[in-house]
Amino acid sequence: MKSFGSEGILFPVYFIMLALAVYLNVFTGSGLDIANIIINIGMFLIVGGIILYSTTHCFMPANRMMASLHLAARNFQTDFKRKGDYLWDDYKDNPKLFGNKLADTRFREYCEERRRLTMLERSAQCDIDDYLNEYYIDSVMKCGLISIVPGVMTGLGILGTFIGLSFGLQNFNTGSASAITDSIPQLMNGIKIAFHTSIYGMVFSLVFNFVYKKNLEDAYNAMDDFLDSYHKYVAPRAQNNAANIFLDYQALQMMQTEKMMEKFSDEVADKIARALRQ
Repeated sequence: MKSFGSEGILFPVYFIMLALAVYLNVFTGSGLDIANIIINIGMFLIVGGIILYSTTHCFMPANRMMASLHLAARNFQTDFKRKGDYLWDDYKDNPKLFGNKLADTRFREYCEERRRLTMLERSAQCDIDDYLNEYYIDSVMKCGLISIVPGVMTGLGILGTFIGLSFGLQNFNTGSASAITDSIPQLMNGIKIAFHTSIYGMVFSLVFNFVYKKNLEDAYNAMDDFLDSYHKYVAPRAQNNAANIFLDYQALQMMQTEKMMEKFSDEVADKIARALRQ
């Protein structure tokens, strides 16, 4: 099943920025600056860890679950055409309907709740929407955690900016003209650190935010498509089912009332006829 979505672009962007950092620090300027190299290594290690964790623990689990829901929706349509009726009775005892641990767990909880309500003989019914929905996508993707990542990356860039400026100004000598001239290279190295880390932070923040929003939108769309297919082929929505039961009850009452009226009118007509004959 599909495991990667738009987060696949994070790693190429990461290595491109890493190559740019190596080029700027090694192949340009007047020589290697240890402080600049240390700051860049620290920033890239932090960003790399964030990207790796987000991909393996947030984006990929959500993508695998969405792929299983897509496959299940296609199977619903195929089985419905074959059977020509709702598929709930065929699927309610299937513990691995989706072939995905996350989705199968929620589906089992949904089936158990339906059975419990049936045993209690209550008119209220639960719906699959209560178990598989956008809120569950948020929990699988850990949206509360990764939504702050773009801000963290921007913050790392700003932090590197202040660190670079502090290094440059700390070694800047405002004494004689010759001392100022000798301090300019150190000041420029600090400014270089500041600008480089700001660029890295903004690029990573923009790319990560795009990937996060794109994956979230794709997951929401996939969930909506699955729910539509489920209610269309497996089981109708609970509120629709309750409304249909109420309408059937009304139709039955009307039918019984009509039969009673017909019977009453026949008896009255028969009595009038006998009275006229007498």
